Amino acid sequence: MGDNVDSRLLHLADAFASAAVDPTRWMVALRLLADATGSTRGQLIGIGSDRTMPFNWVEDFSSQAHDQFRDMDGTNPRINPRTAVAAEAPLLAVRSEVDYRQVIPLLDSEICLDFNRDHDIPHGCQATLFLGDDAIVGLAVLRTESDGETSAEQRAIFAAIAPFVRSAVRTQMALEQDAAQLVTGALDSVAAAVFVCGRDGHIFSHSAAAGDLLDSGRIAMAGGMLRVPGQAMQDRLARAIARHAGPIPIPLESLVLHDGPEAGPPLILDITTLPRGPWSFGLEPRTLVIVRGASRWHGASSAVLQSLYGLSPAEADVALRLARGQSRESIAEERGARLETIRSQIKAIFAKLDIAREAELVAMLGQLLRG
Repeated sequence: MGDNVDSRLLHLADAFASAAVDPTRWMVALRLLADATGSTRGQLIGIGSDRTMPFNWVEDFSSQAHDQFRDMDGTNPRINPRTAVAAEAPLLAVRSEVDYRQVIPLLDSEICLDFNRDHDIPHGCQATLFLGDDAIVGLAVLRTESDGETSAEQRAIFAAIAPFVRSAVRTQMALEQDAAQLVTGALDSVAAAVFVCGRDGHIFSHSAAAGDLLDSGRIAMAGGMLRVPGQAMQDRLARAIARHAGPIPIPLESLVLHDGPEAGPPLILDITTLPRGPWSFGLEPRTLVIVRGASRWHGASSAVLQSLYGLSPAEADVALRLARGQSRESIAEERGARLETIRSQIKAIFAKLDIAREAELVAMLGQLLRG
């Protein structure tokens, strides 16, 4: 390669290095790669082990095209020759049109070939940058019919820059892993017991207060995994963590850990997803499990009553209102219910809590209402 090509590669390498620490620059770097190889588009794509697509960064590609690609299961190696080739390629090995042609007869469907023709990206070359147990990250250039197939020189430029892109990807992944550590460190200042977990409950990091909780034995770490007493509760926690590690954000949910009166007041486990930005390689979202004791139940009081005493959501709401000193009449008005309905619910509450008077209710729920 001549001096002109060498200077272009240096410029490209610098662009991808900048993207690693400022992810908003990935599209700029991909544009420069496309220009350097005479291609219409550059692409960086992440594919999970279950063929989910955490990210697919392609310049000037419509949201409708992205949706169509996802809806047709476009990362499936049984229909996509590029994914099929990637599955067998060593890291950083460049694969191109000749390789695509070899696997096309083995595909189950031509739907992806039709997609490539419809969106005028029939040609290009690619390389696998990262291959883990749960994910693959690939780099590619996408070429139109008028661009033609990649030339040997263009593939050489692509091959020369791919290691620098791999380095940038690994750098950003490391920074994202550090972000989970920073979250738990920040929560140390408010004495929050927080665990950062993967989809399977593996603990990536935890705060100092969470470490104290582990020392107490009420929550455990076995084989690097978060464990709670009781198989039923362990199963519920595992399902909640997996739900929040899915590709679609869902609202926070709370579980009540009540492992017997001798262990002390119940603990509340709040499960939510660790936020991540739009330019993230978070191929597996991290789940936060925040553990709160009795003095910090706050808005989870209703969940406590429902879980421990079998109250319905409506009964829990009425019980908490009574414990705060509201009259039956004001509760009926605010809930838009008949007074007779409220009275019936109070009777059911007393029976489930094994009490007879409102004073007993106030004494019993006072701890739930503090803070």
